[in-house]
Amino acid sequence: MYSSNSYSQAKDIHKAKGKSCGYYMRVVFFFSSLIQTLIIVSLVLFLVYGQPEKSAEERRVEELEQSFNRISENNINLRKDKADLGAALGARKAEKTALEGEVAALKKVANASGEQIKALILKASKCDADKKIEMSHVGCSTLISTLNIEVKTLQALNSQQAAMIKLITANFTKTSQYIHIERDNAIKDRDAHNLETISLRRENTNLKEHLKLYTQKCKEDFAKSLEGIQMVTSNFLVRIDNLFPHSMTFHLTCEKQTEQMENIRARCSNLSKEVEDKFQRYLDNVGSKVANIQAQSSRLEVQNSHLTLDLQQCHQNRSVAAAEGSRLLLEIQENHDRQVETLLKEQNRLREEKSLQGERLVLREAEVKTLNGNVESLTTALTNCNPKVRE
Repeated sequence: MYSSNSYSQAKDIHKAKGKSCGYYMRVVFFFSSLIQTLIIVSLVLFLVYGQPEKSAEERRVEELEQSFNRISENNINLRKDKADLGAALGARKAEKTALEGEVAALKKVANASGEQIKALILKASKCDADKKIEMSHVGCSTLISTLNIEVKTLQALNSQQAAMIKLITANFTKTSQYIHIERDNAIKDRDAHNLETISLRRENTNLKEHLKLYTQKCKEDFAKSLEGIQMVTSNFLVRIDNLFPHSMTFHLTCEKQTEQMENIRARCSNLSKEVEDKFQRYLDNVGSKVANIQAQSSRLEVQNSHLTLDLQQCHQNRSVAAAEGSRLLLEIQENHDRQVETLLKEQNRLREEKSLQGERLVLREAEVKTLNGNVESLTTALTNCNPKVRE
């Protein structure tokens, strides 16, 4: 009887031990799968909903990018203004050379006419001297009076031409002074543009350094935010160790069950480490990609907004510049046409006066020749009359 009771008790204990081993194995697998699922779900939720709002550093970087784009545009506009000023200065120089040529031609014409007038005055003075000798004749007095009147008219024309030359010289000096002032202003603007370009380059390098530091800081912040994964996995390992306390080994008398429990524990530990390593590599890759995408997205957004504003401002500036340029071109063309018209009229008038003076000179020379012939005839007549009177 004692043997049968002991056999039945051993059988019941064996059944109870087998049931408890399977139960623990199911509990271990259930908790391990549950913890892994919770870790994955928490990480996915963190990646989806755990992105913080833009910090002060991000806003500062966006402001720096905006200021850099605005400064770049100002630099381009200043270079365009510099090119326009250079073209305007070249046009002014060409206009100055043309005006200098016209003034030189007018001076030549005025000098030639002055020399002709001086020659006529000398001839008229000679005629006056000749006529004073021949004051006894009646026709000489009228001729001298007409010559004096013509000399006075020629002197008046000479004074008018001298006044016109003075006026042209004054206009030329004013124009040259205006061109020199514009050249000095253009040189000052060029120096200011060069200084501003240097400052813009320095600011560009500073902005690039700030952007580099900010990108590095974003990566470091993202890596710090993912440091909790290691803590979660370590807690998982601690719970697995706590799930199998050392006192439980006393209840497991079967060596195979003990080996199975150790294998389960080792597999859970290896699984946790493998999950940690793979997920850490995955998160590192995802973190770098997210940082790059976020930086590129913010840069593209800022660039898009600035390009839109720049396009609108360019359209406005282009319309204003076109209207102002057309107005200035019309004014310059009108002023140039008026100046050229006055110069051409004056040149034609001087040519006509020169031709008239030439014709008058020819007439005076013919009259002088006729007067010389009359004087010679009178002298011969006087010589012929003197012997008769003596007789």
